[in-house]
Amino acid sequence: MFQSERNPAEQSDSLNPRQRQVLGQANQLVAQGKPEQAAPLFAELAEVEGANHPQRAANLHAQAAHAFADEQRGPATLIQARAALNLFLKYQMDKRTSMFYVNITRKLNAKGMKNAADALISEFGSRVAALPVGAASAAQKHGLLPTNCPQCGAPIHMDKASWVDSNTVECAYCGSQIRPE
Repeated sequence: MFQSERNPAEQSDSLNPRQRQVLGQANQLVAQGKPEQAAPLFAELAEVEGANHPQRAANLHAQAAHAFADEQRGPATLIQARAALNLFLKYQMDKRTSMFYVNITRKLNAKGMKNAADALISEFGSRVAALPVGAASAAQKHGLLPTNCPQCGAPIHMDKASWVDSNTVECAYCGSQIRPE
């Protein structure tokens, strides 16, 4: 009998229907250039997921941090970035820790929030630097990927990315081709 192939996001997704709807809405808002509306949705989902799915919560905090940074909301960015980094470190998500740290500090500096970037560097710089060598080497080799697919909003993980060529990654969820920034 024929079985349809399921999207990998659906196979591992234990979000309830309401949470899936909120996540979809947040990803759509980011794709529409409305991070100010998406950021609180990501943050709310991160808090809900914290107890049962801390690794997912870490990624949701990271998405919230990026959305708040896009709106130059330094204090909110710092709250979410700290939560993400603490969870990434706690659950030994070394590559994700390095990638997020590099991306968020770069974004904070680019958006004129040097004080916020310096605060993260002061708090987490030595802990990130102590991670295994090579955790951020893919970023140095290929450039930085967006944290989420611009088409479907799925998270992009540099360490798990499927490189089509030296300059292009394929989204594991929707198949879109994504180039490093």
